[in-house]
Order: sequence, then C-alpha cells, then structure tokens
Amino acid sequence: MISKAKNLDISFIITWKYVLIERKILMELSYIFIKILNMSFTASYCIISVIVLRFLLRKQAKIFSYLLWSVVLFRLICPFSISSTYSLLRVDTDIISQENIDRWAAADLNQNNMEDDDIPTLPTQINTDNIQDSFFNFNTDMQEMSRNTWINEAFVVASWIWAAGMALLILYSIVATLRMRYSLKNAIYIEKNIYEAEGIDTPFVFGIVRPRIYIPAYINEDERKYVLTHEEIHIVRRDYLIKILAYLVVCLHWFNPLVWVAFVLMENDMEMSCDEAVLKKLGEGVKKEYSRSLLSLSVERKLFQGSPLAFGEGNVKGRIQNILGYHKRAFITVVLAVAILIIVSVGLILNPAGDNVDEVDLDRLSEFVENYATAFSGRDGAKMVEAYIDEETALENVFLLEKVGDDVYTLGMSSPFVDSFRYRIIQEENKADIYYYAMTFDPHMAVWKEEMHYTTVEGEIKAVGSSLKFLDSISSKEEFDEAYMIDGEYQFVNYLENGFVEEINYQIETGNVYTNNTVYAKPETAAANILNLTGGSGRVEGDYSWQAMVRYTFADGSEVMIPMYNPVDEEAGSGESWNGQDIWIVDTAVWNAKAP
Repeated sequence: MISKAKNLDISFIITWKYVLIERKILMELSYIFIKILNMSFTASYCIISVIVLRFLLRKQAKIFSYLLWSVVLFRLICPFSISSTYSLLRVDTDIISQENIDRWAAADLNQNNMEDDDIPTLPTQINTDNIQDSFFNFNTDMQEMSRNTWINEAFVVASWIWAAGMALLILYSIVATLRMRYSLKNAIYIEKNIYEAEGIDTPFVFGIVRPRIYIPAYINEDERKYVLTHEEIHIVRRDYLIKILAYLVVCLHWFNPLVWVAFVLMENDMEMSCDEAVLKKLGEGVKKEYSRSLLSLSVERKLFQGSPLAFGEGNVKGRIQNILGYHKRAFITVVLAVAILIIVSVGLILNPAGDNVDEVDLDRLSEFVENYATAFSGRDGAKMVEAYIDEETALENVFLLEKVGDDVYTLGMSSPFVDSFRYRIIQEENKADIYYYAMTFDPHMAVWKEEMHYTTVEGEIKAVGSSLKFLDSISSKEEFDEAYMIDGEYQFVNYLENGFVEEINYQIETGNVYTNNTVYAKPETAAANILNLTGGSGRVEGDYSWQAMVRYTFADGSEVMIPMYNPVDEEAGSGESWNGQDIWIVDTAVWNAKAP
C-alpha cells in the first residue's frame, strides 16, 4: 500500500538514478565514438587513394594534390553523404553499426547469463510521495544493465580513451599557443601586419581573426621579399584557417595513424603549392634566390607542432627540389589534371548506391513492410499475393494462404488472430523481421515472428520469401529474447492499455471464463502465463504489495528477470485487488516497451 511505502528510504533510489544517468552518458559517448570509427575507416580508404593519385600527379602543379585532401577532410568531419551509382568507394561506410553491436551483445547474453550478484538488489524500503513513478524510474533502465556485455563495455572504455586523448591533444595545443603568444609579446612592429621577433628561427603566420606575420630579426632585405610574399599568399588563401581545421580533425581521429600521415602530406602540398604561387607572382627567374632564402632559414622540422596557430614552414629539402623543377604546365595538361581531380573527388565523396539507403528509399521500404504486415494481419490474401514477386512464391511462403478461385485468395485464420505488429528492417540482408501479436479470447497474447526477404524488381519492392515461427511456448532465455527483444530492447504487450485486465476482471466477476484466471493472482504464475514460459519455474525476488520482480529459471538453467505489477483500480485504490482477486501483469513501463 502507498501508506506503507511512504515510510521507506529513498537514498537507494537516488544512488541508482545517478548510476543509470552516468551509464546513459557513457553509452551516448560510445555511440559517438562508433560514428567516428566508421568515418575514420572510410577516410582511410580515401587517404590511401589520394596518396596513390598524389604520386601519379607528382609532376603536376601541387595545387591539385593540395585540393585532393579536401575529400579526406570531408570524410573525416561529415557524418553523412549522398548515395550514387557512381562512387569510387569500395568499402562499407557503416561497417560498425550499433544494430550489429546490439546483436552481438544479445548473443553474448544468451551464452553468458547474468549471475545472481549481477542483478541489482532492490531496496526493502522506499520513501516518496509518488512511489509508483519512483519505482518505475528506478527500474526503467534495468534492461541497459543487462546489456553490459564485454562488447558494449569495450566500446565504452575505448570511447573514454578516445575522448581523453582528444582532450589532451587540444589542451597541449592551447598551452603551447599561449606560451608562444607570451614569447612574442616583445615583437617589434614593422608595417601592416608584419612583426619582427628575437628568438625565432623561421617566419610564420600567427593568429585567427587578424593573422600576423612574424619574421626572424636577423633576416636580410632580399630574403624578406620572398618570405613576406610567401606568407601573404598563405593569408590570402586562408591556409592558416585550413591548417587549424585540419589539426582539430587530427585531434578527433588521433587513433588513426593514416590521419597523421595525411596531415603531414597535406602540409607539404600546402607549402609547395604556395611556393609555386610565389614563382608565378615573382617570375621563374627567382628560383635560385628563393631557394637560397629557404635554405638559409631552414630549421629542423618537427612531426608534431604543438600550436596550429603558429603556421610555420618545413620540409625545406622537398620544397627546394620542387621549386627548382617548377615550370609552367601546358594547357592540355592542366585540363586533364582538373578533370582527374573532379572525377576522383566526386567519386570519393559519394557513397555507393545501396550502401546507405537515403530517406526516400527507406520510407518506401518501411511503407512496403507495413502494408505487407497489415495485409497479413487483416487476412487479405489478394494483397499478400500482390506483395510477392509472383503468385507461386506467395502460395509457397505465406502461412495458410490458399487460392479458391480466379484471383480469389483466403488466409484462413480464426483464433488466434493478429491484433497488431512490429517490425525491424535489416537492410544489409534485404529482409525484415516482423513481430505479430496474436490474440485469443482468453484473453491472451502470443508472438509470431516472420522473417520476410525482399528484392527490387524494376524499382518496385517485392517479397521473395518468408518463414513464420510461433513463439507461444518459450523454454529458454534464447527463445525469450527472440520473442521479446527488438533492436536491443525488451518489448511486451501492455495488458492494461489493450483492455485485457478489464476483460479478465469482467470474466472473474461474471463467472464467464474462457480459461483459469487464477494464474493472475500471483506474480510468478502470471509472468509465466502472460509471456508463454514453459518448462521452468519462477520465484518472487522482491514483493512491494503492488510491484514485484520475478526471477524465472528455465529447464536449461538460463534465467530472466521479469518486472510485474498489480494495476491500480481507480475506484478501489492503489494496489488493491479487482473484485476480490489480484491481477498481476508485466510492467511494460519498466522495460521502456512501446508495446501495442
């Protein structure tokens, strides 16, 4: 009764709520990390492709190689793309899907059932004015606790390592930037945005909104002309912003060595293309003088520069070789290079058709599955035949489908009849799992699971095969999960919302019963009856007058925890029986089930 529950301690509930909130945050972080992994894997394919093409275009202007890296940048930061029949990608852009992880986790749970010590112990006392909501909220995420297999835990741990590494790189860069800014406070203003500083060995651009050019104090006038031209071109092209963005992307994908390689090569192409721009502006006659200025200002290049805001120079040897070998390209060569650049860029940006279904195709597919399941539920034989690739295939696959005349078909089902359905589409396998909720007049509900395969014929979706499984006698946790777990969540029929409780109560009151309704008087017997469990036994782990947790043990030793409750009669009051008999049903709110 509620009056008794008000004397209970709420501290346990609060503690567990914080634990569950923390776990939700961890799971959300792991979902983000999985998305980053998929993006990084796809980008790795693009990086290798760009490296190969970069080698083939090594004698062309470096601006082409520089622009190619924009494709890699797109793949590293954009979580989606457009699908097309034209695509150069030959990899699955969603190789690690949460659906697959949940499926692996569910399989792992089937093989390694939770031990007694893994089940949270419920408090013996709870103190709250809204005891029902508090108890519901406490139990809502128990399903998430049951999904803590090593697979999910591994991704959670990996996501934390990823986030920590990213934070450290960004923090290091911020500290390095602040230190550099402090070291430049005594720089001498020359003109415009040019400053001269002691203690620096190479010129660089520093800043975001108002970038400044810092040059060494010892640089002579001839060298200054080339240096300033080079740095000014960087500023005009906004290269300093591109490098900052590229560095942040490296922080995001720091675990991928190919991303680091891409960052270094992109910097080289950026510098060489800028050198070529200098030669175009000043003329090819300054090659030797320009090369000497680079050599005199050369410093040892660091693979990792702590501050991306300090846009420094490097790879002097490669740059000098490129400068000395630079010459104006023929027009036809430039045209071919541009064509190759466009073809490759578009091909690497677009996803292959069928890899990720766009919203329109997914909507059509969902509509087809819903129409299919509706026709089966409504016993519409003609529409079932229409849904299949041909009549023969439909008659071979659809349960109880018969042809009784020309274009006349029947689906001979009486009781149980399908009351409602759910489905999930598995695109990579071209199939849909449809869960039908079959109802009898007891009232009682069982689950039928149909595995329907489909194909596309001239743009039209058609069914090509089906198998129906009756999950009305569940004797193991594996069968239990198959019947009631959809996309990693347990989903049950709500006996209160669909009127079953009212009907059971009416039958008890009038004596007009179709079955033995005394099974609903106890949580353990009600759980077995409602969920079609056979061959095992249940026991109540915790009884709170109107709520209980039932542990059902199957004959093979596997177990499930089932939350039960006694629905509230608005006239009789909370927790009291309906017409003299308790009626226990599955607590669908606890499992966050959106059952019909």
